[in-house]
Amino acid sequence: MSKPRLVILHRNMGLLGGAQRDLMVALPEHAKRWSITVATLNAPQLLRDRCEQLNIDLIVPDVPWQQPSGPIAEVTARSGRTARKAWRRLRTKLKPALHAAEACCIVLGTGGLEVLDIIPEGKPLFVYIHERNKGIYDDVLQRDMNGTLRRSLLIKNFALTYLRRWDQRWHKRLWKRPKSAVSANTPTSSRMLASSYGWPTSEQWIAGDVRFRDDQQRPAEVGVLWPAIDPSAWPPEETDEERNVWNSFPHKPTSPYLLTIGRACFMKGSKEAVQVAAATSLPLVHVGGGETAEMRLQAQTLGAELIVMPRIDETEIVALMRNAHALIATARTEGFGLTPMEATMVGTPALVVNDCGFTHTVTDGFNGRRLPWPNSDDGIKQWVEAVEQAGDETNRKAWSKAGRERILERFSAAHQAEALARSFSAMGVDVETTDLNILPGLDPA
Repeated sequence: MSKPRLVILHRNMGLLGGAQRDLMVALPEHAKRWSITVATLNAPQLLRDRCEQLNIDLIVPDVPWQQPSGPIAEVTARSGRTARKAWRRLRTKLKPALHAAEACCIVLGTGGLEVLDIIPEGKPLFVYIHERNKGIYDDVLQRDMNGTLRRSLLIKNFALTYLRRWDQRWHKRLWKRPKSAVSANTPTSSRMLASSYGWPTSEQWIAGDVRFRDDQQRPAEVGVLWPAIDPSAWPPEETDEERNVWNSFPHKPTSPYLLTIGRACFMKGSKEAVQVAAATSLPLVHVGGGETAEMRLQAQTLGAELIVMPRIDETEIVALMRNAHALIATARTEGFGLTPMEATMVGTPALVVNDCGFTHTVTDGFNGRRLPWPNSDDGIKQWVEAVEQAGDETNRKAWSKAGRERILERFSAAHQAEALARSFSAMGVDVETTDLNILPGLDPA
């Protein structure tokens, strides 16, 4: 029997951030149930290679769409307006796949619902909005590393009036659409997303258990679809390739170190990570670029040793993660937080703040440590104790074992593919589903 046809649409896969990586990790499992077409306005070579390996049709513009940047582009919603035009130009190429498809899935990082313009009405649709647009609905991106607003909230809110209206317009259109379901990547992300648009949220947090508010199957709530983590990319034991890479790694630290990954900024809690490093007298290795000059200034002020890594490849990141004393994750408004889970996979303790997405993945003392913000004497003391605990081999083995088991039973690509299939099955799509056990989300872990 032939597989049903699914069109997956993503505005800009070229970003290669968490939402984009998540889709590429999950594609092989989705492809077991569906005949897939992927459409994107910007396709990196990594996606092209993955689609070729899986025999997935890839539809892209002749000229890749480039996301506009800068304050004027933000104020005028230029990204959304130019993306809408790009999707319309791509409609001729996409029309046969959309017409033949049994279902469509939109994957969103930040923005991108303008593609609704070209999806036929009545086509079963699943929209996976990893997180709400932080630039519109909170202020973490408008603060410097010390937490000071770069400009007043009054000016910011006035400047973003048009962008907010543009965003609200597309989400209202989605909520009114028949045969549709909406999910975010954690209960925290779902609640924050729903609060921005006045939508209800799930109380069960079981991926794939979608609910509708009427017989037209319009969404009744924002559910959850957990990210997919690839165990093969983070093996429990060091491979020969990784060992060779680590042995010849020119930037290898010469002493035990703490590790932080992500773009240095206030949202990622970069200053707080430096505070922990200073208190523990361990070097802090930073991967991910961002406001590194400000981060160096913080380290100098606090008396911490900071090592900023240049751009490194995936195997080098795995080796750097495996050999770290601990991973430090102090992000604000983090939807899920992939890096603590990836650290756990390779046996490195994950020490995270008791905030947002981390509350659904890390159980304190079970698969890592979940700690208060290190902005008080007591908070710093707890972080110092946790860093000491991370050096205990018994803790490292126990936390890693528990963390890996949690990932395999909840956050695998198979779980995501099954949940998506069950969601479409509820809309009447004839797609294969299995008896895979999907557990309720941990809220908090």
